[in-house]
Amino acid sequence: MTLPRLLASLLALACTLPAFAGMEKESHSTRGGLFFAMLTPDVEQVIARFNDKAPLQQLAQHCNTGKAVFALQTGAKYQCKAEVFKNASGADEWESVGVTVQGLARQSDRREYGLFSLTPPATPRWDVRKIEPEHRAGLQAYLQSDTRRFGWLQPQLRWESAMSVRLPQAAADARTTLVVPGKVVRDVNAFYEAQRHHVFVRKQDAYVYMGEVPGAPESYVDIDGNDLPGLVVVEGCDGWCISLWGLTGGLRQVGTFGGH
Repeated sequence: MTLPRLLASLLALACTLPAFAGMEKESHSTRGGLFFAMLTPDVEQVIARFNDKAPLQQLAQHCNTGKAVFALQTGAKYQCKAEVFKNASGADEWESVGVTVQGLARQSDRREYGLFSLTPPATPRWDVRKIEPEHRAGLQAYLQSDTRRFGWLQPQLRWESAMSVRLPQAAADARTTLVVPGKVVRDVNAFYEAQRHHVFVRKQDAYVYMGEVPGAPESYVDIDGNDLPGLVVVEGCDGWCISLWGLTGGLRQVGTFGGH
């Protein structure tokens, strides 16, 4: 390779690497008032998106008039700022806003994110523990009672790591969410690895299969104000691959957070 070509290649590499390292993180939510952001002292802006402009306008007005937002994993209060972007003519462009939060500093050295709400959660912390033997036996009996429907699922389940999630000091008839790890999915070429998890809801002695989430729940949060938690799920990928899932009315994806 000639010297000019070598210098050109090095220049291209020098321009490319910082751009890749600084790729924007994006939060998308189907629910107004819910967004992901990086935790203090990280001041990197996250691009927040919703399905229409009304939640963006609400978020910008909320943050830029000094109102607090709340971390759903802890209930802690933060202050937020929202940058409203302009289009070529100088008018406000309501496709996204740039969000940062300031508040309680993270305790570890690694970069961390949080899920935030404009209103405080009714349940900032859930009772998360290993599944109780009677619930495990009841759930296994439920699966075995319908092998036509669940025959494919039973061999995948890793019962030794199954978890139970419920309200603190829950009433006897309150619903309990049961989360059981399943198969591991890997794609070496895509730098991807995640363990699927299967979600069930127990009410008294009845069980319902809600479905599968793509990774491991990292935290449980109150997004509906009832006895069913939202699941913040993490997949191993080249960057950040976070998703938020709700259970009320059926298992569905509520939001995502990603980037490098």
